[in-house]
Amino acid sequence: MRRESGDARPLRATADEDALILLVDESVYSREALLRACYWFTDRCYLFVSRSGPNVFSVRIRAKAKATDLGTISGEFENALVDQQVRQDIESETSRLRELIVAKAFAEGQGLDDAPGGDVRDPVEVAKSKTDGKP
Repeated sequence: MRRESGDARPLRATADEDALILLVDESVYSREALLRACYWFTDRCYLFVSRSGPNVFSVRIRAKAKATDLGTISGEFENALVDQQVRQDIESETSRLRELIVAKAFAEGQGLDDAPGGDVRDPVEVAKSKTDGKP
């Protein structure tokens, strides 16, 4: 029995009795996002990634356990693929900010020109000194 889930891009699926084949459009999902999504399924599936054409990845998915529903696996895999692509997009959009935050955190102990704003003393010690009458 063979079924196709439409011809809509960026993802197409075909299935037979023991395997599911997803065709993934590389213009929508990156290779990195695809491989990361595949990794999360290696505990319950056998996966094989190849190219089926220009800018199209083919992912063959076989369940390790016979009782596993490939339709459920397909839906979960598609969600994982979207999740990984969004994570990658957010990472690329915020990487410069993250680098600045990390650089600032490490540099504060190195004697940078600009000290952090506000009172950097321990608030518990400040409160104690006020009750003890010490400045």
